[in-house]
Amino acid sequence: MRAILVDDEPLALEHLAEELGSISGWDIIGTFQDPVQALGHILKLQPQVLLLDIEMPEMSGIQLAEVVREQLPELFIVFVTVYEEYAVKAFELYAQDYVLKPIYRDRLIKLTERLQHCMRYTAPALPAEAPVLQLFRSFQLGRRDAGPQALKWKTFKAQELFLYLLHHRGRLMPKQVIIEQLWPETEWKKGTTQLYTAVYQIRKLMQDEQLPVQILNSEEGYRLDPGGMELDVDIWEKRLREAPPLTSHTLPQHLSICEMYTGDYLSRYGYAWAEPERHRLRHKWLQHVQGIAGWYQQQEALEAAAELYRWAQGILPEEELFYHELMLIYARLKDRFSVEHQYRQLEDMLEEQFDAAPREEIQTWFRSWSRSQDRSLD
Repeated sequence: MRAILVDDEPLALEHLAEELGSISGWDIIGTFQDPVQALGHILKLQPQVLLLDIEMPEMSGIQLAEVVREQLPELFIVFVTVYEEYAVKAFELYAQDYVLKPIYRDRLIKLTERLQHCMRYTAPALPAEAPVLQLFRSFQLGRRDAGPQALKWKTFKAQELFLYLLHHRGRLMPKQVIIEQLWPETEWKKGTTQLYTAVYQIRKLMQDEQLPVQILNSEEGYRLDPGGMELDVDIWEKRLREAPPLTSHTLPQHLSICEMYTGDYLSRYGYAWAEPERHRLRHKWLQHVQGIAGWYQQQEALEAAAELYRWAQGILPEEELFYHELMLIYARLKDRFSVEHQYRQLEDMLEEQFDAAPREEIQTWFRSWSRSQDRSLD
C-alpha cells in the first residue's frame, strides 16, 4: 500500500516509518513534518493511505484530512494521536481507522490487515479518467496513471495549429485567419496545402493516442471539439473563482489552487497569438499570490509570506513584483543581507533578460532604505 506519513514530531515520524517499513505490504512514498507542505505532495502523488497526526501547528490533521478528502475521496485516512477522544471524533468524521501513541508493532499489523481487507472489498474502480490537457508552461497530457506525457508531433506547425484551435476551442476559425496567423509569409495556395497537411497530422495523432478531441471542418474553416476533455487552465480558473474567503481554515485550499499554476500559459513556445491570454492568467495568479501573502503578513507570519514569494519567484523568476515584495518583508524582519541580495538579484535578472534597470520607485526605496541602515550603524 502506497502511503504518506505526516507528523510534526520528527522522532515519532521516523519511528512510524521504520515500523511500517518492516511490515509486508507497505510502500512509504513520503514523510512530512509540515502539513501545509505535505498537502501539495499528497494531491500530486495520490497515495492509497494517509497516516497523520491530529495535533499539529498551523494546520491540524483534521483540517488537512478535510481538504484531502474533497480532492481524493477514495483515500484511506488513519489518524495517529496521543488523545483517544480526539481520535474517536476524527474517526467519525473523516478516517477509516486511528492509532494511539505510543505506537506498537502489533497494532500496526492489525491496521495493515484491516486496510488490506477494506481495499480488497472496495467497489470496483471507475474507468480511468480522461487525461487533462495541460497548458501551463508547455502542452502535455496529464495522465493519472503515468504522469505528464508530451505528444510526438510530426511537425512544429501541426502542434501550433492544434494549440491555436484549442485556444479558440468551440469557435469556428476561418481558414484565412488561421493561415494569416500561422503561415503569414506564405501565399494562399501553399498556405492552404500546409493547413490541410497539419490538420491531417493532428487527426492521425489524436487517433493514435485514442483521444476524443476532434477537428471539425466546414467550407469556412475549422473548429476544435475537446470531446469532454478538461484543460488545466479551466480547472484552475474554476477553483479560483469558487474559492471561499481566505481564512486559516481555507488557507490549504488557497495554497493548493495557487500551486496549480506551474508557469505561464504556453510560455515555452512564445506564440504571439497566446500573449493576451498569457497576461490575463498571469495577472489573476499574481493577485492570488499577493492576496495570500498579504493575509500572512496581517497574521504577522512574515516568514511564511517570504516563503510563498520565494516559491512564486521560482515559477516566474522574471516577475519584478516578487523581488520588491521580498525586499519589503526582509526589511520588516531587519534582514539586511536578504534585502540587498534580492535587490542585486533583481538588477542581474533585469539586465540579463531585458537589458533594463529596476523601476525608479524600487531604486528610490532601496536608496532610502540603505541610507537608514547606514545611519543606524553610526
